[in-house]
Amino acid sequence: MTSYNDTGSQPLPEPRGNGSLYEEIRHVLRRPDLSDDILELALSEHRFGSETLLAADAFLAGKGRPEERARVIRTMIVPPPLHRLDMPSHDLEPPLSRRLAPLATRWQRVLHMVRPQMKRTPAPARNR
Repeated sequence: MTSYNDTGSQPLPEPRGNGSLYEEIRHVLRRPDLSDDILELALSEHRFGSETLLAADAFLAGKGRPEERARVIRTMIVPPPLHRLDMPSHDLEPPLSRRLAPLATRWQRVLHMVRPQMKRTPAPARNR
């Protein structure tokens, strides 16, 4: 795809052989909601952070190791999610320690009542 502004940006690269560049960005950012138009705009305007070792042109050309590419992708400036209330899918049950807390409290109370009886020694053993 070609950018129609005269900011000196090169045409965007075609998708790489192992999957498209857009899919790689969505995967690294964990943002499947980003459309191709948003990603195309971010790439054409070179919205990257300056603290990366890989240059924007080298990134767009598909160069660099996967961790370098991921570092560049993480510095991309993209809009926030549209639905901020969307939560990741996870187990909504409380943790096991919280679910078993009442049982543990009852057990401690029982042990507190029984422990003095457990310390007593039988009479025949005391007389030895």
